[in-house]
Amino acid sequence: MHAQSSTHYRSYLAAEQSNKFHVLTLLNAVHIATGRLSSTRKVTDTDQIQEDGRGSSMVDAVRTRVLLVEADAGKVACVQTAFQTSAVNRVEFLHTESVDSALTAIHQYSFDIIFIAVSQASGAADVMSVRAIAPASALIVLCDQDDEQFAMAMLHAGAQDCLFKSQLTPQLLLRAARYATERVRTQEQLALLTQYDGVTGLPNRVLFRDRLTQALIHAQRKGASAAVMFLDLDYFKSVNDMLGHDAGDQLLREVARRMKSQIRRGDTLARMGGDEFTVILEELNEAGAAAAVAQKIIDVMARAFVVSGEEMFINTSIGIAIYPSSGIEPAQLIKNADAALYHAKECGRGCYRFYNSDMNKLAAERLKTITQLRHALARDEFELYYQPQHDPATHAVLGFEALLRWQHPERGLVYPNEFISILEDTGLIVEVGEWALRAACRQQKLWSDAGYTGVRMAVNVSARQFHKKDFVNTVVAALRDNGVDPGALQLELTESLLVKNVGAVAATLRALHTVGVRFAIDDFGTGFSSLSYLRQFPLHSLKIDQSFLKNLDKDNDGAIVSAIILLGHSLGMKVVAEGVENEPQLMFLTSKGCDVAQGYYFSKPLVAAQALDWLAQHAYQQHTASVAALNG
Repeated sequence: MHAQSSTHYRSYLAAEQSNKFHVLTLLNAVHIATGRLSSTRKVTDTDQIQEDGRGSSMVDAVRTRVLLVEADAGKVACVQTAFQTSAVNRVEFLHTESVDSALTAIHQYSFDIIFIAVSQASGAADVMSVRAIAPASALIVLCDQDDEQFAMAMLHAGAQDCLFKSQLTPQLLLRAARYATERVRTQEQLALLTQYDGVTGLPNRVLFRDRLTQALIHAQRKGASAAVMFLDLDYFKSVNDMLGHDAGDQLLREVARRMKSQIRRGDTLARMGGDEFTVILEELNEAGAAAAVAQKIIDVMARAFVVSGEEMFINTSIGIAIYPSSGIEPAQLIKNADAALYHAKECGRGCYRFYNSDMNKLAAERLKTITQLRHALARDEFELYYQPQHDPATHAVLGFEALLRWQHPERGLVYPNEFISILEDTGLIVEVGEWALRAACRQQKLWSDAGYTGVRMAVNVSARQFHKKDFVNTVVAALRDNGVDPGALQLELTESLLVKNVGAVAATLRALHTVGVRFAIDDFGTGFSSLSYLRQFPLHSLKIDQSFLKNLDKDNDGAIVSAIILLGHSLGMKVVAEGVENEPQLMFLTSKGCDVAQGYYFSKPLVAAQALDWLAQHAYQQHTASVAALNG
């Protein structure tokens, strides 16, 4: 290309290198100028390249492979001379005279650099054919005419550079090889940025979809099955809230490592974003194989993680869609695996579920519920009900547990089991939980102002709410703004909340204990708390789960209840029994020295006005003495 006609083309290359390739230094990627030419071979149209023992050994020994597609013997000599005179280190030079034989060679060997002579008529098609099967090679076009538009067309077809034969010199060839190789390396780096997750190094959403498409094509061709698994981490967001995003990223990397260890080398694990992962399982013999992999992942994830010096437990829930029974298109399989995931979470989390056709209906209903819940707080649709807590011996009212209800504009009163898990998954539980805390404090103050001082208010706290960095300030502000005595507030926490991130949990509890707030372990006996954890925390009460009261005379449940009461008292705690429904249960609890009882035997949950009446009617004259005994 003459200087006066090459301005636009060279400007294009300069801009391309400045804008796209500045992230790499110009290293000598093809090892030019440090060695010598090691071998030269010619491949003809009639050659059949075979990988025998000798050929494989030769290819393995070389560092850089160069393919030249050129029929002009003079130009072949020019290219060979360029590499010979520069004493290139360990390069194998292969030569062919046609594109067809070049394609055969490319199928056989992997080339670092390809020089290809093309014609005006077939140039773009030839370049695209070579690029399709050699995407990682530096591709340089050699053309007969100095034509800037043709050169641009070659670049757009996939070449890294275009040289005109009239201008070929050894220096130009070597410089083009060096720059073209750098461009390929930079494109690979850009591919890493666009196709792989920066935190875990796993394929991202873009590459996952591409691999899924290829996997389904392969499965269809072989008549095989495949599976798409959708996974997310249960309560992962609380880690970011409590320990920060650096700790969250550290956890994600360890999660990725564990998951990857449970799948085959040819399968794909990808991170879709946030705490969501996907897996492609290819060539499955049966659905049971996918179930086995899912269970292995669940099992390995159940082991404790240590992040920033904190021990924590993060389970995973998994949804599975099988090709072709659950869908034949990538988007359909992803959607159905996602629907199965939500079903797994609704079934208790830490488990897997296969997709079935009913799940799309459930998913649509769930999406509708999510939308309605996002508006429920602003529309004042949430309401607190209050269940009395009594002294088992005197029946005096000691306090109330605040219970959340949703007054749905169409469905009427909705109970927590239908929406709490959705509030948790969407993060709305934090905002709704703060509203419930403030509303409960406000109600306690109203009762206190009416003369019922010392009536304790118990409020449930979710893990996500508790692990927010400003949780202590939130509780203190709710007490201060409503003028409530901190000793009148009891926060009810689950066992699973306590055993995750023990150090941080203990620090939060101590801060609120110093203020005067009291704490109870809710549903004690259904989780995995140990005595060592109980001794670390400033806890005041154990709440016996109501499931143990239903069968006091069966399966040793009576012995379990007695043991919990004894354990609580030995640790200096009060014991609360929930779910008391009949006289025999109450008599048993009284005989064992249980401190507090609540349930339908006394009262169902009441609206605020009914709770005030309940206070007035039920032995309030004994209330002061009973509260003093409760505070012990």
